[in-house]
Amino acid sequence: LLDAAAAEQTASGPFEPAELLPFLASFEAFAPAYLAWVRQAEAAGWRWQQGEVALRAAPAALAPTVLHGRIDRIDVHAAGGLRLLDYKTGSAATLAARMKPRSEDTQLAFYAALMVEGAGYAGSVAPLQAAYLTLDDAGAPQLLAHEDVASSAATLVAGLSDELTRLRAGAGLPALGEGATCDFCEARGLCRRDDWGEPA
Repeated sequence: LLDAAAAEQTASGPFEPAELLPFLASFEAFAPAYLAWVRQAEAAGWRWQQGEVALRAAPAALAPTVLHGRIDRIDVHAAGGLRLLDYKTGSAATLAARMKPRSEDTQLAFYAALMVEGAGYAGSVAPLQAAYLTLDDAGAPQLLAHEDVASSAATLVAGLSDELTRLRAGAGLPALGEGATCDFCEARGLCRRDDWGEPA
């Protein structure tokens, strides 16, 4: 069924079949591994609930600032609880190293804040979980969990509140962007990243 869906999309899409050959080759290797991961997740009680979920949240601590984001996938557990998943390409080892200091993994913490503050998930039945799912590493798919993500979300919102309070009081905050991260930032104009001089 997965192969048939891929073939249908290939035939109806805007690309020539030859353009998709490299992707088809990697898909043929990835699909069986992904289905094995799905079976394992379902055996553990997880089921796909929805994907590409756009959420907004207006935490009182940040008023009038509103947070918004799009979560790749939300799974629900048979015994209760939700797991937020973000698909990732690239090296799983590099991603895992970046996640080691939990405070540095702000993406999953941000998504958890959206769920808690925006969707009202209180976690009364089971704690909220969040993880990256690697897609193209040699061992993909691999689940890299952010432990106690609800706590990280609360820390993130409190930190944002402190920074916004300083900004609104007129403080000039230093830009902290680094390398490739800046290439995909939708707020890069705020820190004037494009106007920085090259390091000596």
